[in-house]
Amino acid sequence: MDYTANPDALRKAGASAKSAGEQAGQVKLGPPTEDIAEAMPGGKSEGAAKQVAQSWEKAIKSWSEAAIQHGDSLNATADEYQNSDESSAAGIGRLEAPAGR
Repeated sequence: MDYTANPDALRKAGASAKSAGEQAGQVKLGPPTEDIAEAMPGGKSEGAAKQVAQSWEKAIKSWSEAAIQHGDSLNATADEYQNSDESSAAGIGRLEAPAGR
C-alpha cells in the first residue's frame, strides 16, 4: 500500500468546504420559527419556537465556522505537502549535482 498526497485535490476540497460553510452561514432558519411565536403569543408554542430558532441559529453558525476552518486546514495541509515536496526535490537535486560545480 502506498500513500500519495495531491495538493491540488486538497485545495479543491478546501475551497468546497469553505464555500459550503459560507453558504450555510447565510441560511436563516430562525425567522420563520419566530413567526410561529408571534402567531401564538402566550402559549407554550411561543417559548418553544423561540428556543428552536435560537438553537438552529447557533447550530448553523457553529457548523458554518467549522466548515470554513476545515477548508482553511485543508489548504494549509496542501501548502505543507507542496513545500515539503519542493524542498525534498531541491535537496535531491543538490545531491545529484556533480562535485565541483
